[in-house]
Amino acid sequence: MTLAARICRTITVGLLGWLGYAATAVAQPIVVGDLGITADAPFYIALDRGYFAAEKLDVRLQRFRSATDATAPLSTNQIQVAGGGASASLFNAFERDWPVRIVMARTRDMPGYSSDTLLGREDLKNSINGFADLKGKTVAVNAPYGALHYMMGKFMDSAGLSVTDLKIVYLSWPDMGPAFDTKAIDWGAVTEPFAARYADRKSAYVYKRAADVLKNPPLEVSVILYSKDWTDAKPDQAKAFTVAYLRGVRDYYNAMTGGDQRATVIDILIKYTSLKDRPVYDQMQWSYMDPNAEISKPSLVDQQDWYARYGAVKRKADVDRMIDTTFIDYAISKTGRVRP
Repeated sequence: MTLAARICRTITVGLLGWLGYAATAVAQPIVVGDLGITADAPFYIALDRGYFAAEKLDVRLQRFRSATDATAPLSTNQIQVAGGGASASLFNAFERDWPVRIVMARTRDMPGYSSDTLLGREDLKNSINGFADLKGKTVAVNAPYGALHYMMGKFMDSAGLSVTDLKIVYLSWPDMGPAFDTKAIDWGAVTEPFAARYADRKSAYVYKRAADVLKNPPLEVSVILYSKDWTDAKPDQAKAFTVAYLRGVRDYYNAMTGGDQRATVIDILIKYTSLKDRPVYDQMQWSYMDPNAEISKPSLVDQQDWYARYGAVKRKADVDRMIDTTFIDYAISKTGRVRP
């Protein structure tokens, strides 16, 4: 091989190596655990509208049946991002030094945008004057010591009673419709779109929504979680992801409040989520998303206190240590703050 050929080969190998490094640096895959629900809307919006691509991020979705199923992969950094409900299990995980951090708000109940709903059987509509009349009644919730169980507890607290004064049964939201129809349950705590669907077909009626009672603080239903191993190793990537996600949140907020992005966002939700029936989007109350994705710490503190009162949390986690606002603070500094 001539000297010129050797030099050409060296330059070519070096160039290919540099290109490979550059491609890796620009597009390290970020795996997001999603559930195919409207609460994951900002992921889908940011992906579909190119916000992640604009930040030079390669974001991939991995579908899970439940947020619980995403817990282990998030712990081991197999996935980097997921949404999670505020629940006793969340606080218990953090108390055990879960290598994950809460970085942003996800969904919340606010007046007019309160997905979490107490439904009553149609034939019971005239039998109740207040929460005290629920004493001894059969009330379905989807899972023990989650947001809807907490909601029912706060409803009963407001009447000077306790969640233990209810006959709680556990049913999935799809199973609550037939249970209403057969009178197997009196009341059911559901989220949208089930509230709209069951009310539309007269299986049940809307009695109260979480935001009717939980006002100070409002109910912080779910949060965005980042793998700490990921954020420690690639903080700049996590910051870029947060900027793109926040743009998705703001498009959702625009759509939620009836803005000019509503039709486009609904198209994206129909594409990515299990809710394919367009008219339902106008029948249901959308979950509230804070346009700055800022966390309601007082709600998290109150929820953990309530779970501890009933023994579902044995040792309380330090809520301040659960939260890392580094990434949302950065995103707001880049995109500006929106006034709700």
